[in-house]
Amino acid sequence: MSLAAEVVSGFFLLKSLHLVLQDEKMNCRRSVCIFICVFCFCSALGDTKHTFSIQELTVSPKDLKGCGEKNKLCVKLDDDCLSISSDGAPQVPRTPENFLNTSCHYLIQEESLTCRWIQTNHIRSQTTNSFILSQAKYFCYPTTILNIYSTFNLTIKTKNVISLKEQFSDVYLVRIQEIIKAPRPLITFVNVTDSSINITWTTGKEPVTKCKIRYKCINTESWTETADLPSSVESRFVIEGLQAFSEYRLRVSCSHRLGRWSDWSDWSDETRVKTSESLPSAAPSPSYYVDSDENSRIRQLVLLWKALDVRDARGLIRGYEVSYKPIRQPSLKKTINTTHLKVIVPVRSEEYEVSVCAFNSVGCSAHRRITLDASRSHDVPAVKSLWVYSDDFSLWVSWEHEFTAANVSEFAIEWSAMTDREHRRWERVPGSTFTVCLPGIEAKQTYIISVFPVYGSLCGPPASISADLQHGALLDLVRFRLLYVSSSSVAVQWTWQEAEPSVSVLQYRLVLNGPLETQTLTVFPNKEQHLFLQLHPNTRYSIHVQGETTAGNFSKASLDISTPLLDYDEMLSFAVPVLLLLLVVGIFSILTRTMCREYFFPFIANPRYSLIGRWLLDPQLQGTGSIYTLKLDHVFLPEKSIIQLEHRSSLSDQEDVIPLKICASAEHTAVENTLAPSGLPEYVDSPSLPESSGYVQTG
Repeated sequence: MSLAAEVVSGFFLLKSLHLVLQDEKMNCRRSVCIFICVFCFCSALGDTKHTFSIQELTVSPKDLKGCGEKNKLCVKLDDDCLSISSDGAPQVPRTPENFLNTSCHYLIQEESLTCRWIQTNHIRSQTTNSFILSQAKYFCYPTTILNIYSTFNLTIKTKNVISLKEQFSDVYLVRIQEIIKAPRPLITFVNVTDSSINITWTTGKEPVTKCKIRYKCINTESWTETADLPSSVESRFVIEGLQAFSEYRLRVSCSHRLGRWSDWSDWSDETRVKTSESLPSAAPSPSYYVDSDENSRIRQLVLLWKALDVRDARGLIRGYEVSYKPIRQPSLKKTINTTHLKVIVPVRSEEYEVSVCAFNSVGCSAHRRITLDASRSHDVPAVKSLWVYSDDFSLWVSWEHEFTAANVSEFAIEWSAMTDREHRRWERVPGSTFTVCLPGIEAKQTYIISVFPVYGSLCGPPASISADLQHGALLDLVRFRLLYVSSSSVAVQWTWQEAEPSVSVLQYRLVLNGPLETQTLTVFPNKEQHLFLQLHPNTRYSIHVQGETTAGNFSKASLDISTPLLDYDEMLSFAVPVLLLLLVVGIFSILTRTMCREYFFPFIANPRYSLIGRWLLDPQLQGTGSIYTLKLDHVFLPEKSIIQLEHRSSLSDQEDVIPLKICASAEHTAVENTLAPSGLPEYVDSPSLPESSGYVQTG
């Protein structure tokens, strides 16, 4: 839309607003809304931005036409034959603000006039351009108007192809002698060596006074320009100090003194050349590790190195020469030529000297030598948590590495297709990088990917994984099961199996959900079990294996478990001390009771509980003169026993008590009369008499 159309639209909008305001039924809210709309529209009109475009037009005598009776005009289009004023310029409305930074130059060899300017418009649209040349005093002849002695007025006309709106620039006074530009040079010959380029160019028939060359390596951004070079119709120059086997872009520009400003010509067409090969300037830097077999003395020495940089290679590296020999037996030297960046050679448990060099079509680089002891194993850990996922266009490899005393300088990634193991590709990344995108991955191909940690001259064993573009890592997590459970911990286990998963999994996560907590961790192929700690006893938990994809998450497997109140070990640790304590207390109480009764409460025999006592205390036997005899044949044991009998007299009887002591043994039985004080009877322990024993009366 043009500015005039926008103004007309604004006028009709204001007119409508005026009619609406005259309506008595219009409320306040409608008024506010309409005012806001008008304000926004006016702001849009005020914020209209101009568009800028660089325009260029070149005309030659064959492109110009005369205007018949208007013989002071030469135009490019018939529609441009307009009325002219007294100075010969066409009488048209001009908008010089739409033509900025206008400049023109004239080429003698082509007899052409070229002008450039910046066109401004309110909207971006396609335009057509034309020139109107006019003279005030002389007739304008299309065939002769463009010569080095000509002077004329120039008007630039642009026409919008959509709205057909025409715009005219201001009148520019053009003097050809002042805008003559040097002819564009032509590069005719280039000769290269490994470090220089010999360039030859020509400027045609027109003489030039000076030229300059600019060049740059194709891998760099900035150009390098030479100083002004004295030149003639045909000139040459040698650019030295270049890199071997590198591609360069060349351009030449020249100048003469015919114009007032000695304008430089346009740069020549770009020429690309490549320097020749040279001997490699550096040797490869190998890293190694020794893969040993415990049951054999033969070990495998794995050597890998980084491809030389283009600046160091100085050509196309055609292969590498690897030599190794035992230090104690130099005659056993062996040499291997390979095109790969890794070799595996058998060695024995002794010291070796290894050398590696790179060679191209010119020759071999210097040898890089290292001395190693194959009997020693370096504890260089491999990378962990290796995983591969696909974004449908490339494979992304990620890993983790634990920090050790030796810092990892870089990681070497090797990958090859299963169907073409000889064609191996390598990528090197710094030691602080743990993710890399592999280029050149083909669909429907399975790749073996290995990652080596590099520590200068040492490297660790590789961690490998297979993957393809459709599935990512060709591993699936299966057989998820419970290992054991306790009151404060749960252990789970799973297995990794080579398979093609149904979806491309970015990563697997192990999630434990409980009433008071949630634990989450990412699992990788180097881990097949996990122990959850600091759980609560007598609590129900659920454990899930979740797979993460670009479309979302899905549950792979799950377990529901309950932690016990007490563990078996806890119960044992509680019960054993209690039982030991009870046993000690029991033993102590028994011993204490026996000792106390023996020393403080001695046992006193109660005659009421023995047969002899009842016999002696029987009141029926008192007061008679009969003699009773106790049968003791079956009472006494084979050991010797003593029974003491004591006669008690009444209070009136003052006779002495004569105790009777009966001795019994297995051989004989005797009765002894001993004299003892009456107040000190003696008692002895004897076995209890059985119930069957009786006594007889003898008199």
